[in-house]
Amino acid sequence: MKHPNAVLLSKIYNDFTEGNFIGVLDACADTITFQIAGKSPLAGKYNKTNFLTGFALKLKELSGGTYKLEVHDILASDLHAAVLGTSKVTTHGKTVELRTVHIWRFDHGKPIAWYEYPRDMYAFDDVWKA
Repeated sequence: MKHPNAVLLSKIYNDFTEGNFIGVLDACADTITFQIAGKSPLAGKYNKTNFLTGFALKLKELSGGTYKLEVHDILASDLHAAVLGTSKVTTHGKTVELRTVHIWRFDHGKPIAWYEYPRDMYAFDDVWKA
């Protein structure tokens, strides 16, 4: 039986993949923060107010609409979850795969924080450079 937070994250990732960003945000606490490390144009801290304009639209723009995320596994407990995945982006006719881990924090069954940890930070920054 899957942990309830794993089930919730499955729905969040399905919504994200389908472009249902309102569904993603509705599943999260009002105080949710999304943080991306590095020096790329995507790097920074986002919240419910600037997630769509600051992150989602920028992701689409920088990837030319080619961004895809494949979730390999979701490991969850009451307070934390780790999502193992591969981001795929096509730039200059070449598809680049970036392995990543997303760490989630929960409070009372709602996500309150998300952090992206790419396996190769240099490659991650290079793919997202403007």
